[in-house]
Amino acid sequence: MARKSAQTCDPAVEQEFERGKAYEQEQAHEKAFACFSAAARGGHAGAEFCLAVCCEQGRGTERDLSQAVTHYRRAAWRGNAAAQYALGQCYADGRGIGRDEKSAYEWFRLSAENGLAAAQHRVGVCCLYGIGTEKNFQAAAQWFRAAAEQGDHLARCDLGSCYFSGRGVEKNERKAYACFRAAAMRGCAEAMNNLGYCFRFGRGVKKNEKKAFGCFRAAARRGCAGAQYNLGLCYASGSGVAQNEEQALEWLRRAAQAGSEGAQSLLARSNGQERLP
Repeated sequence: MARKSAQTCDPAVEQEFERGKAYEQEQAHEKAFACFSAAARGGHAGAEFCLAVCCEQGRGTERDLSQAVTHYRRAAWRGNAAAQYALGQCYADGRGIGRDEKSAYEWFRLSAENGLAAAQHRVGVCCLYGIGTEKNFQAAAQWFRAAAEQGDHLARCDLGSCYFSGRGVEKNERKAYACFRAAAMRGCAEAMNNLGYCFRFGRGVKKNEKKAFGCFRAAARRGCAGAQYNLGLCYASGSGVAQNEEQALEWLRRAAQAGSEGAQSLLARSNGQERLP
């Protein structure tokens, strides 16, 4: 596969690409598409990537996922890390091309090696769960760390989970808490939920049920099913908040609708009654 390399383009080609970006800013999508097409013919990888996005989203041209894949591939072979990642997503989701987890992983890996944080996180996920490659917890943690160091809050959250469980790294709940806190401060709802768990049970930090409740509530309001479930349990048991069965049922129902198996099981045991079992 192509490696990242410096791109040298004719000044006229670069000018055409910049003109296309200016048209994009003005919402003149057809003109932008024409400029990107011209620059791509001149060998500009960035323009090729922009053409792919236009084809995928139907901006300035008809929506054509197959054509989008063609442009992503051309840009990817020219060393464009964003295109390599996008091509991996196409393979992973089966968009415009047959679903192929191994090819998806290979393109994610190449993009990750070329420094794209989102790809580094995705490679970590693949290594963690064995998607398109063999399971490798140590490699997963290493890729999560690489992405986290670039500011990827999802990777920071997953790195925290590695520390919490001891998968791929030495178990360290204090480091897990620190990772969850850093990611939560960046707006990661899952990390906020995990932070609540740490406070609820005193894992890596002093136990504080009120802080746990606050974390669960913040994450639940952002749509995190796990947090909605945990918030429901807090209301049901009076942990960190006054006991309120009506609120407990409300949040458990939301969690169940969002896919929480724990909430679904708990509600099923109530047999449709307006009370928890």
